[in-house]
Amino acid sequence: MSSLLNLLLRSLNPDAGSMRQPPSLRLLACVALAGVASGFSPVARRPITSPPLPSTATSDDTSTSNALGGVSDFEEWFAANSSSGARVDNLRHALFNSMGRGLQFTSTKSSDLNKVAVVPRKLVLNVPYSDEEDSDSGRSSWDTNLSCKLWEECQKGKGSQYYGYCALLTRGANLQSDATDYPSTAPDALRHWTPEQKARLEGCEKGKKLLEVEREQQKEWRQKYEALSAGEKAKLSYDNFAWAMEAVHSRAFRGDFGALDGGEGGPLRKIASLLLPLSALAFGVIYATDPSMDKYFLPLAVVAASPVVLTIIADQKGSKEAVMLPLIDSANHLQEADSVIEYDPSVDGFVLSLGRKCLVKEVDGAGERAQVCISYGVRKDSELLLNYGFLRGVSMEGLSEEEGDSRDGIRQRLAEAFVSRNQ
Repeated sequence: MSSLLNLLLRSLNPDAGSMRQPPSLRLLACVALAGVASGFSPVARRPITSPPLPSTATSDDTSTSNALGGVSDFEEWFAANSSSGARVDNLRHALFNSMGRGLQFTSTKSSDLNKVAVVPRKLVLNVPYSDEEDSDSGRSSWDTNLSCKLWEECQKGKGSQYYGYCALLTRGANLQSDATDYPSTAPDALRHWTPEQKARLEGCEKGKKLLEVEREQQKEWRQKYEALSAGEKAKLSYDNFAWAMEAVHSRAFRGDFGALDGGEGGPLRKIASLLLPLSALAFGVIYATDPSMDKYFLPLAVVAASPVVLTIIADQKGSKEAVMLPLIDSANHLQEADSVIEYDPSVDGFVLSLGRKCLVKEVDGAGERAQVCISYGVRKDSELLLNYGFLRGVSMEGLSEEEGDSRDGIRQRLAEAFVSRNQ
């Protein structure tokens, strides 16, 4: 792109060569420059990168019989927001023997891997976040704020603008007026293990350390709950809070999503993204149609460059957000997956594109299918087991229905794998 910009700028500069460019050619170059500017490529964002935080016990519906609960409500909701930019191509929710619920890629064409989903900002739960501890400032932490916000939206039922996403997380329980507890979003995370199941991890030092981290996590989450105001605690019990914290820590992404409303740099970056193509085009039109404006070339160039300056300031101020991305966060994890999740200001939404390494071949009773995986980033076994409840290479395949419903079979596999890898 830099070479193209240089070429366009040379066509605008009267000193670039011995002959002055005709106005028509210069106008064409300006229009092209505006087009390049409007195509500002978004920056790929990353999942949560901070160390695992604490946990606790929550009500736990471990039955696999309702694994696709809430999917139809989610699909209805997502389709209803197509006018806001919601789009999904060649993806659908499905059950897999190896990893449970996930996303299936329904096309056989590699050309269909690009931009398989667009999630408009309107459908994204988000809060500002800081890498610094918030205890000294008296403010709640980002995960507390996002958890309280998620629970509040789930309690609104179909009155929430996020009701379809909440239905996916709660397996449809948010749409039941009498529901007071929701099924776990990470049923095999360490916090849900029985004392007997946890004891299997004591076969190695790292297992003992992980159990200590899990106890500290429970303590920290309890402290965050107790720090809530009386009014906030009246809206949710500690178990409700822990359910929401689990969903946040297993699904939220954090990054510098510049054009989001929150954060110091957000408004500046949004203004810049809107002004950049307009200022470039205006500068070009004035300069190309009025040859006498040569002496004003530098001042006009400064004006045209103002959006870039705003963007630089926004970068320095930052606009850090923690976000929950409907549909995108339904994909299971594969560390080597070459997925790309971007915030695209031109559509004011998050875009998911896949690579070939994102597709995992699954063969089961439903035939041969391609499961879609995305990368959560580099994750240690301890973090995966603590906050997500799975390990690389450990599958649920071959478990009896009774073992699957009780979760003991898969937790035994997880414990044995963890100990063998971390001796």
